[in-house]
Amino acid sequence: MPHVFINYRTGDGEQASAHLDDALRQRFGDNASFRDGRSISLGRTFQEELRENVRACEVLLVLAGPGWSARPELWREGDWVREEILEALRNDVLIVPVLLGRGTARPARADLPPELASVADRQCLTYEAHRAEYDVPAILQALTKVVPAFADAEEERAQATETTANRMREVGGVSAVQTGSAGDISTTVNGSTGAGSTTTHFHAATGSVHTGSGNQHLPQFSGDGPVNYTADNHGTVHNSFGNRTADQEKK
Repeated sequence: MPHVFINYRTGDGEQASAHLDDALRQRFGDNASFRDGRSISLGRTFQEELRENVRACEVLLVLAGPGWSARPELWREGDWVREEILEALRNDVLIVPVLLGRGTARPARADLPPELASVADRQCLTYEAHRAEYDVPAILQALTKVVPAFADAEEERAQATETTANRMREVGGVSAVQTGSAGDISTTVNGSTGAGSTTTHFHAATGSVHTGSGNQHLPQFSGDGPVNYTADNHGTVHNSFGNRTADQEKK
């Protein structure tokens, strides 16, 4: 079942509904949102499908353009924009109006049927087509605060960007690259340290590390211990030992 149900009127919010639907599903998966033009199952009557998904969702986005509250359909039984909102009210679903277009005002209670009047009192979001690159992320961020599954997905995404583990096995005849910005880095190519194999160990590396053909770039190594490079180097290897004396360097 969807987490977000997108309520809109044909001729008023198709473009915005499709854009938000795509953005939600790309960010949070196919079950993130319901939009009637895409989501009604084959063979199901739209009445039962709409009611069922409104009851199951956590948030009903009510997309309202400049003339939304003036449409006479809102006063007629059987109008599905009206019916979806009423179903959400009956089932305590969070209703969030989304004002479409520059200058679209919050609907006034006096302009709405009494049974829909509470929609006018709810905190709104905004969507403008020419500002979609800013408005859509803002809407997704706002929904993350009220949909637990979205918050969990964002937490997992944040953790995944902080920790990355790379494992390479049976690499032969090609270059192998291991990079990292911090922490222990340990890479074994071909599974051993014998001939034709490469083993790389960096403890708490603090920069990019490149291995393979071409110039080799390594992070700074410091301390009084030995530094050993073993490789078939083509070019020059430069070592800097800070303030060590000439005698110390000879040792």
